[in-house]
Amino acid sequence: MKAIILSIIFLCFYTGTIGQTDTTKVQSEELDFDSFGDADDKKIKTFCTQKVNYLSPTKLISIGYEAQTPFHLTSVNNLTGNGSANETHVNALGGLRVALNTPVISKSNFILNLGLTFWNSQVSMQNPERSVFFDKIRSLNSTGIVATAFKPLNDKNFLILQANTDFSGNYANLGGQTSKAITVSGTAIYGWKKDDNLMWGLGVTRTYRAGQLLHIPVLFYNRTFNKTWGIESIFPARLNVRRNFSPSSYLMLGYEIEGNAYYLGQTNASDVFLRRGELKPRLTFETKLTGFIWLSAQAGLRYNWRFEGFRTQNPEANEKAIFSNTLGNPLYFNVSINLVSP
Repeated sequence: MKAIILSIIFLCFYTGTIGQTDTTKVQSEELDFDSFGDADDKKIKTFCTQKVNYLSPTKLISIGYEAQTPFHLTSVNNLTGNGSANETHVNALGGLRVALNTPVISKSNFILNLGLTFWNSQVSMQNPERSVFFDKIRSLNSTGIVATAFKPLNDKNFLILQANTDFSGNYANLGGQTSKAITVSGTAIYGWKKDDNLMWGLGVTRTYRAGQLLHIPVLFYNRTFNKTWGIESIFPARLNVRRNFSPSSYLMLGYEIEGNAYYLGQTNASDVFLRRGELKPRLTFETKLTGFIWLSAQAGLRYNWRFEGFRTQNPEANEKAIFSNTLGNPLYFNVSINLVSP
């Protein structure tokens, strides 16, 4: 009996083994692995990103205050005056600076950011009654809307498009103001991204940064040389040499050109526009406080590029300034708290 049972078990085991061997052989013969191809041969389009290594973080929300030290101001009224100079001393000039920036579309092949800005300049001066122009610049405000698009074309080339509209004047609030206070600017850049340490591009811009309308070429250049040093620039608007101490702390030395055309209302039935442009060489220190909250502290020189009154917002042939002004060049300071992107 034992011999019969052992024979049956052996026969079943032998038959099962033969069946598995034959099935495996058949499956091997039926599958043609060459037909699957190589995954590396498939053409998957990739896109470059908008950042380089160790770049300063993008600010989503920024709330700060900027102040200038006292300086001397001289004005000549060319409209009704006799050409004599009126002098005063500016005791303080400064105000709130707020910026909001948020991505509304964020894809690998397209990024669109929308932003809001508000810059205020409160002016405190001695004897403002000496000139109608002095009286009109007790406060300057600029409220702006900006849209920035980053469009990668492939893994090496990209487009940057920016458009912004600013409402600039001596208004206390936006209600009741006219379209004369509106300025429109824009920039278009075509660029190349060599690797994660270098992005650069060439373009053109329509800008009021120097205080009046300009159409000029621009050079976009973000370069990281190593973990310590880098350059961030959109020349000629701004340029910074960056010194990284750690991923959450850095120092930048550079400059920025700021300004706009402000509508000040009318004097003697004539519109008055202030063309204000400033060159600011500066030192900026930024560090992480906690999480995505960063502190920014800035100090530098405010060099007066342009601060004159005209009948028109934009330059015209043979135009003459209604008010010609000469400003001292004081030190300035800017401190802000910022929520940055991850």
